[in-house]
Amino acid sequence: MSGPIDRDNQEKELFEYLRVYVMIWQKIDFIWGMFITSYIPLFGFLHFYPGEIGTGFGGLFVIAIAAFTYVNAQALRQHYDIATTMSREFRRLNRGFPDLNAALSRTAHDGRARMVLFTHGFGFAGFLYLMGERVGPAECEAVSGWICLVETWS
Repeated sequence: MSGPIDRDNQEKELFEYLRVYVMIWQKIDFIWGMFITSYIPLFGFLHFYPGEIGTGFGGLFVIAIAAFTYVNAQALRQHYDIATTMSREFRRLNRGFPDLNAALSRTAHDGRARMVLFTHGFGFAGFLYLMGERVGPAECEAVSGWICLVETWS
């Protein structure tokens, strides 16, 4: 008599697991969206803005974008870690759902946290490069951009 009741409980657990798992992926999509929709106009502004950016403002701008990038990357890494752990635990505990276990195995998320460091690192490096091109002309007259900043710091 306990067979059907256990199966019902397993199915309820499965649906609850799937609900939470989908919520985590929705948060991951939202956090990625924040990163992308923040950097696209930022790159556009730095690429098309014809004027100079002062060194003081530029420094504060770099610090603000660095903090945003760091916080966003940490949030993504934590959510990827949660999704990976949930996937492993579900596969370990619920062998009664072989199709779902196979799908979770095929879509392993183990490398995603490292990928975040790569993408966010290159995004910030691109921002830093463009920022140097805009700050440099305010400091030098003969040369501009990074050449000026390197000469100023030397």
